[in-house]
Amino acid sequence: MIRTKRIGMEEIMKILDAAFAHPRGLLGRLGGTIMARGSAERNISTVAQLTIHPGDHILDVGCGPGALIQALAKCTTDGLVKGIDTSPLMLEQATRRNARLIQLGRVQLQRASALALPFADATFDIAVSANSVQLWPDQLTGAPKYAACSNRVGKLLSFFSPCGLRQMTRSKHWVIFSRSCSRAPVSVQYAVCSRT
Repeated sequence: MIRTKRIGMEEIMKILDAAFAHPRGLLGRLGGTIMARGSAERNISTVAQLTIHPGDHILDVGCGPGALIQALAKCTTDGLVKGIDTSPLMLEQATRRNARLIQLGRVQLQRASALALPFADATFDIAVSANSVQLWPDQLTGAPKYAACSNRVGKLLSFFSPCGLRQMTRSKHWVIFSRSCSRAPVSVQYAVCSRT
């Protein structure tokens, strides 16, 4: 007889954290692959919500494995897309995924936190975050910094799956609305960060 150990919720949360929230190790590599492959439809929807000009400078906060960066760079052919993430593993995957764009000087990646963005106010035309905001340790601190880095009012969008909505509604800095995307199989939640 084979004995199996029952996995509790705490162990499951540790596994999910290592794979997706704070990617590290083998689980983080697997999580990055899943995130990149599973976000294609969402990335199309994200780009469709933005008015991107060829020379725009765009910030992707919590860029993960860099799949959204690829989609954004296709639209800003003479501009720059900067991606930040706290996970060295995600930055490694994003670097591999965007190697050619990095060589061309169209993409830059760096390790940084949304809570301490290393950019001056109004540095970017557009700031975007996909499935990241709900993981910030302090959204009340991060939201105004995120808002300040874009020079276009209304060009700060955060896209996240519905499970992150509960946490977002607690912050006065976020205006939440839903829109059903024709290309997405489920309703996608959008949060627009205000400048209050």
